[in-house]
Amino acid sequence: MKNLFLTLALVITTVVFSQDISFSNNDNITFSNGMYYKSGLAYSGKQVIYFENGKVKEELTIKDGKLNGEFVKNYENGTAMEKGSYENNLKFGIWTRYNLTGTLISQASYLNNKKDGNWYVYNEKGTKLFEMSYKDGEKTGVWNQWDENGNLVKTTNYSSL
Repeated sequence: MKNLFLTLALVITTVVFSQDISFSNNDNITFSNGMYYKSGLAYSGKQVIYFENGKVKEELTIKDGKLNGEFVKNYENGTAMEKGSYENNLKFGIWTRYNLTGTLISQASYLNNKKDGNWYVYNEKGTKLFEMSYKDGEKTGVWNQWDENGNLVKTTNYSSL
């Protein structure tokens, strides 16, 4: 019985002290004018938001009140839905999106919150359907579209338009 009590106490202590702050009404973390605050000061730290079932819904990193660093959003079963990064509240770098089974369904590139670079879209089985390119938020380059069997069905050159 004593060992059971000690084990239970250890588990509870580990769970309580290992969880990051989540956005609950008791955390005093607020979002206003594009900034995160805690007790009136610009907040820095990792935020974890949970589903009611206890699984992680979102993980985000905040520095000086702004989104900075990795962002992860999950499905309710715990499988990753979306992953990317922010710099000063702006999407930056490669963002990926997955279906419920974990198959990659899109990959996008951002620079200062604008579409910039190659974008790819896949079907639920992971077959590439679209390949697109952006520069500073505008369509550019050659865009390709494939059918469900992987056959090229359309090509559009946005550089010549």
